[in-house]
Amino acid sequence: MPLSILKDPSAVVTRLRTPSLAWVESCTGETATFFPAIDIPQARFKGKGVGWVAEPAEIFTGCYDEDEEIPEECVCIASYGLDQQMMEMSTGEIAVYNPGGWDSASGMASSGDFPSDGHAGAAVSLLAAVVRELELLDRLDPGARETALTAALDEVDAFVEAFPDDVDGPHFWSTVTRDLRRHYLRR
Repeated sequence: MPLSILKDPSAVVTRLRTPSLAWVESCTGETATFFPAIDIPQARFKGKGVGWVAEPAEIFTGCYDEDEEIPEECVCIASYGLDQQMMEMSTGEIAVYNPGGWDSASGMASSGDFPSDGHAGAAVSLLAAVVRELELLDRLDPGARETALTAALDEVDAFVEAFPDDVDGPHFWSTVTRDLRRHYLRR
């Protein structure tokens, strides 16, 4: 049973490239925001809206090339597992940070997972729509549940693997898809 949100992969990729409020709202139910402050516990994702403010020069030093300018201010807008989505205030770019490397700045996982908060919000919205469909499969009788969920999660993995480089958000997707698999198949 294929997931309906992934029925037309090229349309989803188009929406990820050029996110719209209408699409974000249809996926999440939240209005008037490109970055939804929603929780998706199945993927260990917690939307924070605007969270703690970071000093990027302190936490991201060594993660930028010498000719790149380290942003002046970042705000944590979401977390998934130990990783935190940090938005550069001047550009809206989303980077991934793991505070486990605070003392050496080794906690930076990606210096640009998404080009803007709109693109990151579209990814979160797609995740919410996928989880909504997975939840329906999770309610099937035990004999059909695991087979249906395995096929659906394999479909999500294949879809994510095929993302073009400009929309993939590799660290985000690898983390949340791993957590989805753990949530639904390892009970």
